[in-house]
Amino acid sequence: MSNNSECHRPDCSWIYLPNLNEPRNVPPLLPNSDVSGIGVILGFSITAYLTLALLILHYITIHNVHRTDSKGEEYISPVDRGILSFVRKRLISWSPSKRFEYAMEKSVLILSDLNLVTGIGVLIAGYSQLKCGISAYHWQIMVSVAWIASFSFASAMTFLEDYFQTNNNMRIIRLFFMSILASLLLVALLPTGSRAWLNQYVGDGDGFYPSLSAVCYYRQLGTSSFVRRGPKIWSMLFSVVVITSSYIYCGIRLFDPRAETTRKYFRTWPGSKYKQMLYFVERRALRDDFQATFWHVLYLSLYASFTSIRAFCDILESMLLEIVWLTFAMAWGTIKVWDTRAMASFNFDGKTITINSKVVEENSWSFGQTLPLFLVVLPLLSMAQAYLDNDAKALEAQERADRLEEITQRSAAPASPPRSISPPPPASPKERRVELPRYPYLQFTSHMWYHDHIFLLLCQILMVAIFALRVLTSSTNVFGMSTILRNRLFLIWILGMVPFASMVHLGLWYMAALIVCRWTGAKDWLRGKEEEEEEERHARTEGPWWKSITRAKLVTWTLRLGLVSVCLMFTLLLSLEFAGPNSL
Repeated sequence: MSNNSECHRPDCSWIYLPNLNEPRNVPPLLPNSDVSGIGVILGFSITAYLTLALLILHYITIHNVHRTDSKGEEYISPVDRGILSFVRKRLISWSPSKRFEYAMEKSVLILSDLNLVTGIGVLIAGYSQLKCGISAYHWQIMVSVAWIASFSFASAMTFLEDYFQTNNNMRIIRLFFMSILASLLLVALLPTGSRAWLNQYVGDGDGFYPSLSAVCYYRQLGTSSFVRRGPKIWSMLFSVVVITSSYIYCGIRLFDPRAETTRKYFRTWPGSKYKQMLYFVERRALRDDFQATFWHVLYLSLYASFTSIRAFCDILESMLLEIVWLTFAMAWGTIKVWDTRAMASFNFDGKTITINSKVVEENSWSFGQTLPLFLVVLPLLSMAQAYLDNDAKALEAQERADRLEEITQRSAAPASPPRSISPPPPASPKERRVELPRYPYLQFTSHMWYHDHIFLLLCQILMVAIFALRVLTSSTNVFGMSTILRNRLFLIWILGMVPFASMVHLGLWYMAALIVCRWTGAKDWLRGKEEEEEEERHARTEGPWWKSITRAKLVTWTLRLGLVSVCLMFTLLLSLEFAGPNSL
């Protein structure tokens, strides 16, 4: 099989042409299975997706939502607490052992190091081939594979923040290599900003030549032709911003796992200023004059905005969003890899299309393509070893001893008298009104309306992410990653309709509260006596959770899910209406 193994000096005279149209001495695109072979790509990708699967399992089973800062104050993420409480109490009744937690932590550490070595190794190997004329096609494959590995590594570091608090030297070492990986990847992205980089847009008069040397695009960085306005340079800058912000965030979490510093400057201080403004409006809304109605409406709008911002910040701080972001980044990198392989089978000089027949040899399964797939077994064996080693067994034995001692102490303690449940006092006429939240605006994270609001925002994020992947898949080879910033529907959706739907959702909840408070017995029926008695009965019988569903709960959940569904459909349909025809 022919391979691009011979080193040749690239001809970069085409960078001085006004248009990439019929350049001279264009080399043929030869297969390079060491970079873009089917087995190599699958081996690297499987490792990254195995990391994603392990992080999801880590999140579901052993992630601790309780955080204690240096002052001893506990902070609980309402997003992670809500999701994990439902999963662990309703769907999974299994409680992981200390041995399992130890093995899970070691497994995530192993896969994170593997992704780190993969990313750095792939990039260094690519840089070593620049002078030998590695093609733009193979360079793009290399960058996409390193993109997947780098984000898998960064996300794993975030999940291991507690581990690195007790292993400071390991934290510094990984921060050093993380900086190397980020720097190599950022420099590797620079040539992708050229207007001629794998450009399939036939309307600008440029040709499409994936076999042109990547080093020529580096030499083009200092010319005026590189900085000409075009979508590719915006895609490159957008990718640089995404990687830089992701790695800065990861580095901050390594040294500030409880987010004390970031919460102080990005949440506590702005939140206190916002509360002062709310208090100013609140005092005027409580007056008995003709302007009170205006201040009342303004106060409700500002408080709804405060609630939405608070919910969005809670989502940003959650580990759930870390998983969603990793899934999106890996999906985008995977799409980019396979789209690049699909488009490399032809050349286009602006007029005619010629076929690159030799590049299809990269799909053949040779020795070099089969071996990377078998090497995927190595991290699996390491994970099994982490569970079976002596340290894990010692943790399990210690846990059993502690559990036995706890049972012994509990059986020796005197039994407590049965707890009596007194009925709640009847609601006074004042309690039947929906009063405005008062300063200093205490925590509202336990209320069901706030849970629904977080759920609505999470659904919006997932819908926008899926739509973004669809847009990127359809036109990434023409406009690059900047195509999402050019999409009118996307911009209207996230900048206009999502905030508007949040306000509508909170407004409908407020109207529902007005109705329930004026409907005698409605609140007791929906959340009161019947629910408490049924929960007590369910706790005594310890039956399946679905057997505790009452008619009141069923009505409440139906109304809540219906409201969220209506807001989601309202957001999508209204965005399509404002974006105009052909917005999809």
